[in-house]
Amino acid sequence: MSDGNPFRCFQGRFLRDVILIALAILALTFLGRRFSPGTAPRLAIAVVQALLMAWFVVMTMLTIRRLDELMLKIHLEAIAISFTVTGALIAGWGMLEPAGAPRIDWSVCAWPLMAVLWTVAVMIRRRQYR
Repeated sequence: MSDGNPFRCFQGRFLRDVILIALAILALTFLGRRFSPGTAPRLAIAVVQALLMAWFVVMTMLTIRRLDELMLKIHLEAIAISFTVTGALIAGWGMLEPAGAPRIDWSVCAWPLMAVLWTVAVMIRRRQYR
C-alpha cells in the first residue's frame, strides 16, 4: 500500500460539489425560516434539502467506489465504525435528555459527527496496513 493520502478521492470536483451543496442547504434553511412550519413552501424546501443531502450521500459512495480494494475496505470499515459510534451516542444522549442533559439538535450535529468519526477511523484503520 502506498503512503499516499487516503482521502485523495475527495478532491477537486467532489469538494466543489460538496461546498455548493452545503451552501444550498444553508441558503434553503434561511429561506425556509420565512415560512410557518407545516406550510407547503416550508415542506417543499425541506424536501429539496433532503434530496440535496441524498445526492451528497450518493456522490460520496460513488467516489469511494473508485478506490482500490484495500482503501475501499478501510473506508467502508471506517464508515461502519462511524455509523455505530454515532448511533450509540445519539441513543445514549436520548436517554440522558429526560434525566436533565441539554437537548441536542441531532439533525444539525449528526452528519458532522459522523464525518469526523469516519476521518478518525480511516486514519486508525489505515495504520493496521502499513
